[in-house]
Amino acid sequence: MGWNEAAYEILGGSDESAEARDELAVLEGWIGGALPESVREWYLLGGDRRLAPISSNLVTQTRDFTSRTVSRFLDNGYLLLETDSQHCCRWVVAVSAAHGDPPVYLIDPDDDTCTTRSRYADTFSDYAFTASWDATLWKGELSADFDHPLPPDALDRLRLRLTVLPTTHGWAMNRGCDAVYRFSGPAKVAVAVRGSTALWSAIAAPSTARRDALATLIGATPGG
Repeated sequence: MGWNEAAYEILGGSDESAEARDELAVLEGWIGGALPESVREWYLLGGDRRLAPISSNLVTQTRDFTSRTVSRFLDNGYLLLETDSQHCCRWVVAVSAAHGDPPVYLIDPDDDTCTTRSRYADTFSDYAFTASWDATLWKGELSADFDHPLPPDALDRLRLRLTVLPTTHGWAMNRGCDAVYRFSGPAKVAVAVRGSTALWSAIAAPSTARRDALATLIGATPGG
């Protein structure tokens, strides 16, 4: 099993290309060593190429490694992974290979030195998975609600009913947040939380009845 197998499964597979191998070699020559294993695998096996067309954000691909924008971050020890579609923030990972699966950070969009960084995902593989999962969730049929109260026991009740997926912090697609919680199983649920408020919630389920039941559980409007 590779580092990012869960993400590749969502994205429909993985495939190594000679172009990606060559572009990685150029990048690793520039930084003077190998990327962390999970990051290197993602680009070598085309995770970037599969995510980019379905993401609402600008995803860094191997062909972008020599761009001026990416090189500014590399000069400070970080690889730019993704830029918010409205240029509100960026995602970066340290290029040091000290950890095979390092954390991913959220930074202010014009902070080339990455001094504003805050932890977004505990590991790069969590970042790759959640970026892929979120993109496919919002491309499908779902019910969504915004700025609604979140019952105090809602997340615990979701944990009892569904499989807990990785949590991310700091940014919820278009707004700052405390965390985005994700669940899968008979239904898929994502909830972006700030305090006791769900900034947004999204539910994908095979029936209207199940969507409405989950919406009621998390304080959203059924049929949203």
